[in-house]
Amino acid sequence: MKIPKSIQADFALIAITFVWGSTFTIVKKSLSQVSPILFVALRFWVATAITIAFMPEQIPKISGKALRRGLVLSGVLLGGFLFQTLGLRNTSPSYSAFITSLSVLLVPSLGFLLFRHKPRPQIIAGVILATLGLFFLLMNPADLRIRSGDALTLICAVLFAFHILFLGRFVSTSDYRQLQLLQMAGSAVFCTIMVPVLETPFIIWDPNLALYLFITGVLATALAFYVQARAQRLTTPNRAAVIFCLEPFFAALFAYWILGQILTMREWLGGVLVLAGILVSELQEASGKTEEIR
Repeated sequence: MKIPKSIQADFALIAITFVWGSTFTIVKKSLSQVSPILFVALRFWVATAITIAFMPEQIPKISGKALRRGLVLSGVLLGGFLFQTLGLRNTSPSYSAFITSLSVLLVPSLGFLLFRHKPRPQIIAGVILATLGLFFLLMNPADLRIRSGDALTLICAVLFAFHILFLGRFVSTSDYRQLQLLQMAGSAVFCTIMVPVLETPFIIWDPNLALYLFITGVLATALAFYVQARAQRLTTPNRAAVIFCLEPFFAALFAYWILGQILTMREWLGGVLVLAGILVSELQEASGKTEEIR
């Protein structure tokens, strides 16, 4: 039986979300060895080098429209990573994963305000279930307070929501490979310029830091955003956003596998609700109509 391309795209997005879920602890550890903005710059330079190595033929094909769109994607993507990384200095990886996933709520709202995308009722129900699941998974009601790291990560969530929306809109009329190359290179250049302006950079090289950069630069950035750009041609921003809410669930699983942290019943309940939200969002309307892909 042939799997529909839209379902293949969903599986691809789930796979990269799994990779992203592993990076919260990795980035948190790396900040003891490198300043945050420099780390983001190095991450994007690694991703840029990998992208150019595999797609050198795309450079001369870049049009003016693709360049402008690549700059927009670079701005929101880089901003998201900067605020997330800065926030991780003063919050836990679990809290960072939860707050970042609030972009799930923001995508349908921003999509309606900016592009008049009207989400299906199933998407709205899926978002509500997934967000409730994220609350049970990662939030401790006894510690509800806003820390500086949480506030920075909230800005990150807004910027990532814009990135999902813009990418979903751009890939329909621009080559996703060119957009991939431009957003990686643009983020690397912009972030490098910002390093001496916004921080006093430091770095302590060792095999651990090299491994962190490989995971975040190659797997979680170059490969993951290539897969995202390709997959979002076949699905919608709202469906992509709901799938991305699996990220903190995977982050919790990595904490169990690597650090031995055991999930409580409340956290398992949250994970089940997240999965339920994704399944509900996949249901089609009774009329058989599918959501328009923009």
